[in-house]
Amino acid sequence: MGRIVKKLLKILTLSLLISWNISSTSNAYDKTKYLICYGEMTKAHKARGFHQKNRVVSIKVKETVCKAYANGDINDYEGKGG
Repeated sequence: MGRIVKKLLKILTLSLLISWNISSTSNAYDKTKYLICYGEMTKAHKARGFHQKNRVVSIKVKETVCKAYANGDINDYEGKGG
């Protein structure tokens, strides 16, 4: 009985991983690129005081720009390192 349970768990795990991979590849953007962009833009916004003066707009700008960057629609953004 233990071997059957282990096999079923392996199949379930592989199924979940495959399903997760398919759903994550269907996302419109690269999450890693988005997060890196968001962090670098936050640092740049804080450095010039924009984040503190108008946080709501700063967040909206970062979300919009970083999603476009992660989608490959733009190649650069404020604060981009490297």
